[in-house]
Amino acid sequence: MSRTTARTATLLAGATLLAGALAGCGGGTTATTPAAAPEGPHVAFLVPSTSLRSMAYDVPNFSVELSHRCPTCVVDVHTAEDQAEQNAQAQEAIRDGAQAVVVVALDGAQAGDLVSAANAADVPVVAYDRLVKGAAIDYYVSFDGGAVGELGGQAVLDAVGGDTAGGAIVMLQGDPADNNAGLFAAGAHSVLDGKVDIASERYVAGWSADQAAVEMRSALADLGGRRLLGVYTAYDGLAAGALQALTEAGLSGVPITGQDAETAALQRILAGTQTMTVYKDLPGQARATADLVADVLDGKTPETTGTTDNGAGSVPTVLLQPQAVGKAQVQSEVLADGYTTVDALCAGAASQTCAAAGISAGS
Repeated sequence: MSRTTARTATLLAGATLLAGALAGCGGGTTATTPAAAPEGPHVAFLVPSTSLRSMAYDVPNFSVELSHRCPTCVVDVHTAEDQAEQNAQAQEAIRDGAQAVVVVALDGAQAGDLVSAANAADVPVVAYDRLVKGAAIDYYVSFDGGAVGELGGQAVLDAVGGDTAGGAIVMLQGDPADNNAGLFAAGAHSVLDGKVDIASERYVAGWSADQAAVEMRSALADLGGRRLLGVYTAYDGLAAGALQALTEAGLSGVPITGQDAETAALQRILAGTQTMTVYKDLPGQARATADLVADVLDGKTPETTGTTDNGAGSVPTVLLQPQAVGKAQVQSEVLADGYTTVDALCAGAASQTCAAAGISAGS
């Protein structure tokens, strides 16, 4: 195994699985298979090393659900820093006998070697969350990226209202290497174009909050004397970076959108410094993918919602639907789903904004 590979073996209880998967985030090997349990099919789950959601939501929920369907299945988790490393990890996993590959590609346009190795060994590949382009993948499971952008764009328009004279917005899009970033951007433009001036639009490499702050500082100069009506961002981390730059510039009360319902973003929404986030049921996505993989391992044809053209053909696809979350939906939707906890959301200084919103332990 490579230095950034962790193994999460057969897990029979959710708590054990969560501990094993999260321990694997730091690299090394974690073996949690009971000694008496025989190993069954191995599934390689490849994720970016920088993706916190992968270890918090994707891997644990995928592994728990797969263990329900296939108690002897083994999930091997590999974390990579670039696409070349991820391609090598997949090739090694296939040589070691992996019977399915689930991949969150770091660069969906550069993952062809990974897919070619899988195709040669007749191992199915599931593109998870991010589409792999120009290669013969077997399945794709994600959220409707266009709808994600539309929800964010509509939130900007709703916040701005009809008073757009003499003003413009800034758009901070995601990593240009991520196919999803383009989908989010297209969805947002379908709502915003022709309705509000866009002073500046920038793609942020690596979805980095720090880089988002840099881009936002530069974007303020592009306003050319116009007032800033709002900031569309494609991710909560970008919203945090944008807010940092606005605070430095002495600007407050500017509508800011985001995506992923991160705990820090929900705290900003309750505090009024971020307008909304696009909430995606990440545990549900992981479970749907596990069910799909279990069907494939059983020789069944999984149920899908349609197909996606990735440049190499029509890929059977499962697309899930996102939803907009503002202050009023934090408790009724996000907390109600168990996506985060009241204790996590209302820790420290956030306890006051939680109390003001009527959110408390046991609520």
